[in-house]
Amino acid sequence: MKAALIAFFLIVTCISHAQETSEQVDKNRYEANWESLKKHKTPDWYIDGKFGIYFHWGVYSVPAFGTEWYPRHMYIDNKEGWGKEVRPHHLEKYGADFDYHEFIPSFTAEHFDAKEWAALFKASGASWAGPVAEHCDNFSMWDSKINPWNASKMGPKRDIVGALEKAIKGEGLKFTTTFHHSWNWAWYDTWSGNIDVSTPELRQFYGEEVLPGTFNKMSSGSMGNGAETGKIEEKYKPSKKFISTWRTKIDEVVDTYKPDMLWFDSRLFIIPEKERQEMVAHYYNKSLEWNKPVVLNYKNKDLAEGAGVIDLERGRFDEKTAFYWLTDDSWDWSGWNYKENHDYKSADRILDGLVDIVSKNGCLLLNIGPKADGTIPEEVKKGLLELGGWLKIHGEAIYKTRPFVTYGEGKTKLKKNHWGGVNDRGITYTANDFRFTTRDGYLYILQLGMPKPNKEFRLKSFAKNGLASDVKIESLELLGSVKNTKWHQNSKGLYLTSPEVNPNKMVLVYKAKISN
Repeated sequence: MKAALIAFFLIVTCISHAQETSEQVDKNRYEANWESLKKHKTPDWYIDGKFGIYFHWGVYSVPAFGTEWYPRHMYIDNKEGWGKEVRPHHLEKYGADFDYHEFIPSFTAEHFDAKEWAALFKASGASWAGPVAEHCDNFSMWDSKINPWNASKMGPKRDIVGALEKAIKGEGLKFTTTFHHSWNWAWYDTWSGNIDVSTPELRQFYGEEVLPGTFNKMSSGSMGNGAETGKIEEKYKPSKKFISTWRTKIDEVVDTYKPDMLWFDSRLFIIPEKERQEMVAHYYNKSLEWNKPVVLNYKNKDLAEGAGVIDLERGRFDEKTAFYWLTDDSWDWSGWNYKENHDYKSADRILDGLVDIVSKNGCLLLNIGPKADGTIPEEVKKGLLELGGWLKIHGEAIYKTRPFVTYGEGKTKLKKNHWGGVNDRGITYTANDFRFTTRDGYLYILQLGMPKPNKEFRLKSFAKNGLASDVKIESLELLGSVKNTKWHQNSKGLYLTSPEVNPNKMVLVYKAKISN
């Protein structure tokens, strides 16, 4: 009898607790309107983490030519403009009768090792990581029930998103998935006659029949990227079937893999506002059920300001901001997918960008392009490990930091740009370029260019008329160095003297204790 009573008591307690938890979730549930969605708070893990990795990897990795827009450009007879070289290349190498879907069997991913990738991302110092779940080509990288054209049934014949979710979370990193499939609408010019849509299966892959020119006529801008009015003429709008499929794909990934972060490419504006609101509300409400904070990133004006975190593709702000933001950038100067004629940045340049972004209250989502066989290029591996080595010693100047009264000072001042402009090409950071971050009563002064030995630098921000004139320094040290750093402060500014030997070759970090 006693055992039965104890069991009864436990059951009642569990039910009561479940009811309380359910009531709490219901009370906090988000409604599908901007006012409600704006109440969502950006999680600390995201604000503190600063740096994540994602990767453009899919069928478009097979031709390894041009960009991830290969599947679109291979069908377009462009005599000039971006991507004009793709169709001539495709015709010469594969022929006019070779369609994009015929690349799928060559997307083997035979050397793909999710655990190896996740370990590399961890070693790079990234706080979160994850795949492009679906790009613009309508090939899903998960075991989709709504889209038969997916990596689980074709090509690799593996649930790529599922394997990466387990491996990345297994390394203690947050898991992200990115979606670009709002671009699917009219991505392939099915009306051109260059694409084989002779069967229902192929029409499902290449898309519904649309009016000629739909892709470029969905807004007032030539690229229809949502940066302008966001208005679409009725005859070019996506079908109800497309919109339903767009939403179902997202829900499949959210419900199955529970990503900590969702990221959306531009052109969400082609989806009716109510459907966008319902999608965001579904994700935020799922996070309540999972009892874990999540973040959602968007571009342009695709969501209401404050309903998520804005992303600036290859862009920057020119000053620090009061709000949190993200920029996604690529290791390759001129592309996102792997290509044989790649043009990689150095780890030093990537780090300079990360420092500049963090000093202005932003985070960096860094893209890499794996090969079709599932290997990550050795140059990229080496660079990621260089970043990780620097962050292991100097990470306290990046992680969990907050902006200073000013982002920094120096000769190199980047322009504010939201859409693809500021990618640092042609810019050379000098030893006179400094960025500032703060954490736990310390000021971190990051010197982007390598200084010559024993050279004195004056930071004018600390002068009597500077933005940091009331900030007094108690002590100062150079991270990674065992020798004392020469410094002093007066009404003209804060003076630092560079070391005889720089402790690293990328970015120097001076750690200063701020006087209370």
